[in-house]
Amino acid sequence: MNLIEDKWIPARRRSGKVERIAPWEITSGYADDPFTQLAAPRPDFNGALIQFLIGLLQTCFAPEDARDWRQKLIQPPPDAILKAAFLSVISAFPLDGNGPLFMQDLTLNQELEKLDPNAQKERIKPIGDLLIEAPTAKTLRDNTDLFVKRGGVGSLCTGCVAAALFVLQTNA
Repeated sequence: MNLIEDKWIPARRRSGKVERIAPWEITSGYADDPFTQLAAPRPDFNGALIQFLIGLLQTCFAPEDARDWRQKLIQPPPDAILKAAFLSVISAFPLDGNGPLFMQDLTLNQELEKLDPNAQKERIKPIGDLLIEAPTAKTLRDNTDLFVKRGGVGSLCTGCVAAALFVLQTNA
């Protein structure tokens, strides 16, 4: 899955219809039934997704000046133009597969192994640990997870994994 090409962002149109879209489709149907909000299952995911989209636009489709910004606000660009702009950074957004992946720190393994040769065994964590409210190792060890219980999330959809990863990395 690639976060630029694939449809993974839940968005709600003015009519109320919810669709999964690729980032470059955010302006599709603007004249008839535009997207008015994101529709992720959690508010923190919606916040992360809007930050993701803003960052992508700022990086790949920044306006030339204030006049250009106003023009794009009044008449958003078609999907094809956004897609062409976003494809310039596609190599940074694979979520799965081989090689460098989305938000992956390629030096982390080396740093952990310097600290502790057994660190690799301890790095395999449940998927629920991606969620911002997941109890920390100390909380679990001291059995003080009173309000948010351990093991509450056993699986996440692929889009939710991407959103959770982004929430964790931008807010940690």
